[in-house]
Amino acid sequence: MRTLFALFLFFGFFSSGMAEERPNVVFIIVDDLNDMPYQPNGKPLVPTPNIDRLKKRGVTFTNAHNNDPLCAPSRSSMLFGLYPQTTGLYWFENWRQNGVLKESVPLTRHLGNHGYTVYGTGKIFHANQGEGQFDEYGHFGDFGPWPWDGREETRRGYSLPHPDQRYLLEGPDADMDYEWEHVFGPLSNIPHWPADPAKDIPGYKGWILYGKPWRYASATDRDPLPDELSAEWSKAILQRDQDAPFALFTGFVRTHTPLYAPKEYFDRFPLDSIELPEVDPNDLEDVAAALKDQKLYGFRRYHMLARHEGKDLLRHWLQAYMACVSFVDDQVGKVLDAVDASPARDNTIIFLTSDHGFHVGEKNFLYKQSLWEPSTRVPLIVAGVDGAPEGAVCRQPVSLIDIYPTFVEICHLPESPNADGNGYALEGHSLVPFLQDPENGSWEGPNVAITALPGKDHSLHREFKGSYFPHFSVRSKHWRYTLTADGEEELYDMITDPMEWRNLAQDPEFAVVKASLKEQLVELRDGSKWKSLNNLEAWVAPSKSADVEPKMGEIHLAGPRSLRLTTNSEFKDFELEGEIKSTVDRPFKFLYRGTYGHSLSSPKEGSKEAAYSHFQPGEWNRYRIRVHGDRHQVWVNNRVVSDTQKKYARTAGTISIVRPWGEGMLQLKNLRIRKL
Repeated sequence: MRTLFALFLFFGFFSSGMAEERPNVVFIIVDDLNDMPYQPNGKPLVPTPNIDRLKKRGVTFTNAHNNDPLCAPSRSSMLFGLYPQTTGLYWFENWRQNGVLKESVPLTRHLGNHGYTVYGTGKIFHANQGEGQFDEYGHFGDFGPWPWDGREETRRGYSLPHPDQRYLLEGPDADMDYEWEHVFGPLSNIPHWPADPAKDIPGYKGWILYGKPWRYASATDRDPLPDELSAEWSKAILQRDQDAPFALFTGFVRTHTPLYAPKEYFDRFPLDSIELPEVDPNDLEDVAAALKDQKLYGFRRYHMLARHEGKDLLRHWLQAYMACVSFVDDQVGKVLDAVDASPARDNTIIFLTSDHGFHVGEKNFLYKQSLWEPSTRVPLIVAGVDGAPEGAVCRQPVSLIDIYPTFVEICHLPESPNADGNGYALEGHSLVPFLQDPENGSWEGPNVAITALPGKDHSLHREFKGSYFPHFSVRSKHWRYTLTADGEEELYDMITDPMEWRNLAQDPEFAVVKASLKEQLVELRDGSKWKSLNNLEAWVAPSKSADVEPKMGEIHLAGPRSLRLTTNSEFKDFELEGEIKSTVDRPFKFLYRGTYGHSLSSPKEGSKEAAYSHFQPGEWNRYRIRVHGDRHQVWVNNRVVSDTQKKYARTAGTISIVRPWGEGMLQLKNLRIRKL
């Protein structure tokens, strides 16, 4: 008993000491902020004096990238430390409905579970999905204020453009999605939505925010904006005397569209001083077909403005984006001032980053959601780490997946947050070696940063039909290499061609470079949890083994009767892939637990199975099946043919491949599976 008591005193003292030594953390994330704070060549100059202050105090990562250039998957990947290709969350799904993430521990809770008081305000999780993840929360992120037409159903915003810019959504752009996010201008341009009794529109003059009128009398007499509220709330938190180490997460919603800001920020950038990003008229000729489709959202947004000749709308839009960058820099300054005036100023580490970049006209694109540098690159600055140099630069490729492990190391947290849950290990690597030695840190991570791009047809319209399996790109110190779902490639020399104008993927001079980058991409894309199913030992075969045989690395199913292969092991949540060839135009099936499966075939013209027309009889066809939770997805030749949700018992079961016909042959190769 005396020994146990001594151990108790030791560990109690140790924990207390750790609490005193552990740093506080202020984490600032800005929505849709590209690399403008780095003042790169090819972009208009936007002074960011407050972000520059932070750069002088810490380490700036100039080659940092997101892992999926969309808000929800990028933030989910960062906050859970798991790649999109691991979780399957590539799109705007709620992380609580994801089979992997709902059983994982986010960074905010890992901090809270181990002695930190965790505060949050603004946009941290996408769509304010951070309920229960903070000990105290300030203001919800909101992209408003908004124009309003007086109807109750539009009171909350997220629906209407500014009435003065409705002409943008006419003609060829009448079917453009998300009307509210294409508009821009100073807040002094107060919207006046006219009444339209024929359409039951009461009309309204003024702005609304959080569903209530937002008052604007003048530039100095108005209600605060959401980011201003979050900055002031953060300041109040930092003024407190804290009884425990704290982590403050501050999420600013600008520079997300619609690009509204106070007029003073527009005045900082006179129109005649703004130079549009340089473009090459032949730039897209050698780009992968899947990535240059002019119906994609980013291209359409660009042409929506460019087609209005004489109005110089691209320059006006760029002025608005620059104004929002300047506005958010001022909010960052308020938080930095509050840290400097805080009782915890000498023991507080500050992070600043963005969820993804944003094209401002490069490659005739005006959006995130690309695999080119303007979309993947994000600012990332870390200041206040003991022993770290000030004003230093790190050029190592890193990504947002590395944020969580960095917190784990600097905050002395357990390394395996999911040990008591689904067991998933964090997939990034701590940045501390580079914070101690930015040029030569002993890095255990990869030499490239990987970014996934979902091929969802939202890029075209809101329809989700026919989406590609995601495309991927990796960025090294010197190169960018991209591999699309259908096998097309891009390779850019980022030293000599930073605008990514010349695709070198087909140039034999760079074959070795391309092969090396592809190998690294595939390794990061596929992970290490795969188990081969490419031999009969993994399957229960029919009693007459002559009908099923291994041959030159393949499994052949043939004979005069139906055949069924069933896995020896049972699986609950899994991803399965492989190649299949059928010598006849007849359907076969994948069955999960014998009750939930899809009949996938090469259908005849007019068949009710026309959705599966990507199957080619007599050719090798690539299949990928993903089941997690109640979601079941099937890709054939990298095109989704089924994405459904169905409630069923959450018990593990076997997987079967069924050949229900007695003619020809079914050949299988490169079969593998991984548990999710």
